[in-house]
Amino acid sequence: MHSFLSVTLCISTVVLSLTMAPGQETGPSPSSAILNADLLDRRVDPCADFYAYACGKWQAQNPVPADQPGWGRFDESAGRSEPLIRGFLEKYAAHGGARSPQEHQLGDYYHACMDEDAIERAGLRPLENVMRAISALQSSADIGKLVAQLHRHGVNVFFSLRPQPDYNDASRMMATLEADGTAVPDRDFYLRNDHTAAVLRKLYLKHIQSMFELLSDSGHDAAVESKAVLNIETVLAAATIDRANPSAPTKTYRKMSVAELSALSPGFGWRSYFDELALPAERRVEVGRPQFFQQMSSELQTASVEDLKVYLRWYLVHAFAGLLPGAFAQEDFSFFGKTLSGARELPQRWKRCVRLSENDLGDAVSRRYVEAALGADDKARVQQIANALQKALGDDIEGLPWMSPSTRQKALQKLRAVSIQIGYPDHWGDDSALPINPADAFGNSWRAREFEFRRQLDNIGKSTDKEDWPVSPASTDASYNDQRNSITFPAGLFQAPFYDSKADDALLFGAIGALIGHEMTHGFDSDGSHFDAQGNVNNWWTELDREEFGKRAQCLEEQYSAYTVVGRLKVNGTSTLNENIADNGGLRLAYMALVGRLAGKEPAPLDGLTASQRFFLGWAGMWCQNRSDVFSREQAAADSHPRGKWRVNGVVSDMPEFQQAFHCRPDAPLVRRNPCRVW
Repeated sequence: MHSFLSVTLCISTVVLSLTMAPGQETGPSPSSAILNADLLDRRVDPCADFYAYACGKWQAQNPVPADQPGWGRFDESAGRSEPLIRGFLEKYAAHGGARSPQEHQLGDYYHACMDEDAIERAGLRPLENVMRAISALQSSADIGKLVAQLHRHGVNVFFSLRPQPDYNDASRMMATLEADGTAVPDRDFYLRNDHTAAVLRKLYLKHIQSMFELLSDSGHDAAVESKAVLNIETVLAAATIDRANPSAPTKTYRKMSVAELSALSPGFGWRSYFDELALPAERRVEVGRPQFFQQMSSELQTASVEDLKVYLRWYLVHAFAGLLPGAFAQEDFSFFGKTLSGARELPQRWKRCVRLSENDLGDAVSRRYVEAALGADDKARVQQIANALQKALGDDIEGLPWMSPSTRQKALQKLRAVSIQIGYPDHWGDDSALPINPADAFGNSWRAREFEFRRQLDNIGKSTDKEDWPVSPASTDASYNDQRNSITFPAGLFQAPFYDSKADDALLFGAIGALIGHEMTHGFDSDGSHFDAQGNVNNWWTELDREEFGKRAQCLEEQYSAYTVVGRLKVNGTSTLNENIADNGGLRLAYMALVGRLAGKEPAPLDGLTASQRFFLGWAGMWCQNRSDVFSREQAAADSHPRGKWRVNGVVSDMPEFQQAFHCRPDAPLVRRNPCRVW
């Protein structure tokens, strides 16, 4: 067992051996998509602003595209993936040559999505049946069946239902009800009283009114209807959890029978809802934040039936605006893309259809993407890096001075049980039974969403599939799942700035290695520490351990709360805390893993940079970004991650290894006198 002190001394010794002395001869300048040394801004002192040193030139050369609210290295990766996906979708849509059934399906979906003339001719006919069902609503007591029908097609009015592992027995899947039903995901958008929020809500009302006018409602009626929608959404938002004051799952979830749920929330027809979904009434469900469903019930009993109809109509057209005539897509963009996020132009049609294809036919698209983009050895190499990070975290836990032996033993047990999903699943989903019509864009998405919803519902009551993927393998969305105790790194991450098959270990461990470490630490943070090795809710920490963890977390909370987003707006150190802990811990663990990989050997400098310098540049290069002030404010309110500048400068300022690598003076801006550290 290593002590905290001995581990630190060992790392420091190797850091010094990796640091290039002034005038030291450098090695060759290799080609790497992760790091282009010519893009480093040598005019900036890395010890004063490492983000500007690593990203300044990239920012100058990469202005925000007109169809984006912001642009960063993650967006750049998606920008490379989307044309690749477009290529094979266009090939399959061309109808030339033989096509497999899956290629036929992909091509017909994309063809229909791209056929704007057909979409214009169809007008609002695709909505007629469901609009008639909404118009026929007689009372709030009859709303359960209608809500179930909308939920089946991804229109999450009022709340959402999804299967997830039982909090008390993660080996079994159960139905879970979650707060939902607001078109703007930021709770504070509806509740803040400042001038900016008030202006945005007025613009939101105007947007909703315009959408109703596109549905042929009169201007007067549409204005009244928009206020009814905002009132209902505000009630729902007020009942959701405040991101700044998160609660443990044991305090926000409760297992209930349908009878108990009906007693809690009598204003909603729960039995008709579950009957419509063909879920047994005797089955218990997990209810997220019961107070939300009480408030929802009260609103259903108070609001007029006409207002409820208005809300359902609005949410339907909002959910499918991209597949309705162009005026709807443009109006939807004018608020959500332009006003709320700061983008200037609606993305080109092909980009929107690529994204819709991936959303509705995720496995089929991802399978073709993996075949086209992933090298045979890449998955194995990233798996090796993940194994090295898992070992580093184990060594770190072994040496933590603040963790008690009993908690340490359970932490190591949980770490050993982590499932690491790399690249793509071993078994792909089968969408072959999903009917796709090359002349029915709306209907294809409508059916695809129902197909996936039904597939998910079929898991309820069954054993949990630990190998189930939570994201599309073509995405760049790495994640950790508390209830499955698993981390997922999709194939979309197997490209710059995260990965390059030609890159040296220092770059890879600083980039994709640190991301892996980031996700691993989530299993042990303020949320993950409430789940045991099997994914069950279980407080396996002692009170003293949790107190010691809290002290170290408080240091990071205060550190990040001092950082500026834009103007006078500060980072919310509370709502970003878990991500900041993961960034700090992930990079530190990746450094420990690199030290272990190098085993005391000193690689020759590359591009004039030592291995330790390249490691930190691998981290910094992932977070280069440009954002409009509007988008920065929106993200500060809705996103649990801080902006890229603080994901770089905030982390390295807490690492003596960085300061040694770049020969920082003790009084340099990125040398914290009392650095924060959890892992």
